[in-house]
Amino acid sequence: MKLAVLGSGSKGNSIFLETDNIKLLIDAGFSGKKIEEQLKNIGENICNIDGILITHEHGDHILGAGIISRKYDVPIYITKESYEAGILKLGKLNSQNLRFIEENFEVGASLIYPFDVMHDAERTVGFRIEESTGSKVAIATDLGYIDNTVREAFKNVDVIVLECNYDYNKLMECSYPWDLKARVKSRSGHLSNIDCARFLCEIYHKDLKKIYLAHMSKESNDPKLALDEVMEELSKNNIEIPVEIATQDRGTKLIDF
Repeated sequence: MKLAVLGSGSKGNSIFLETDNIKLLIDAGFSGKKIEEQLKNIGENICNIDGILITHEHGDHILGAGIISRKYDVPIYITKESYEAGILKLGKLNSQNLRFIEENFEVGASLIYPFDVMHDAERTVGFRIEESTGSKVAIATDLGYIDNTVREAFKNVDVIVLECNYDYNKLMECSYPWDLKARVKSRSGHLSNIDCARFLCEIYHKDLKKIYLAHMSKESNDPKLALDEVMEELSKNNIEIPVEIATQDRGTKLIDF
């Protein structure tokens, strides 16, 4: 299993994942050109993408999906609710390339387990993806609350990509209007640094290989602050694990797990 976060934040999100020789994008929230460039940076060709998994219909997750699907004949896996809410952003798709997510499904030999999360879109899902060899990754980049569904999805995975969106004090002090601040910190908004950190401690296990902190706000967070808060909580629980921040403007390296 190989993974690289091509970029993550309020201006665009996309993750590259290779599993069982199938190459996937989880979200495509940048322009097609930008995603093509980010893939080249990790030695991958956009022509080889086998599918795009969509978490929800917000523009920072689907901006380039329709373009890539049409240009490179790539299937899009999306819930019916998100498709209907985001149809104008996606544009016209080849019916053969529109795959509605209803339950667990397979792409190649890999199993994809979508799970619902609390976020203020028509419907938002995260993904647990299991390779036939046993490697597992769980991804949730937009969620306001950790419920039992999320806990179950993140159990015993090898790699975690989890939202670490805001610091509470910085959120309260930033220039956002009050209604936006209330939305961000609500159960259908985004995950704070401390809630992210506590959940990571809760679901840590000895075979966990790496954690990526995703969808970090530029207005109500700071990379050093977020990393310090997460690492402090992990340290309190005697947990040592590689943690990397997935930034908005620069992708991570492609790592083979």
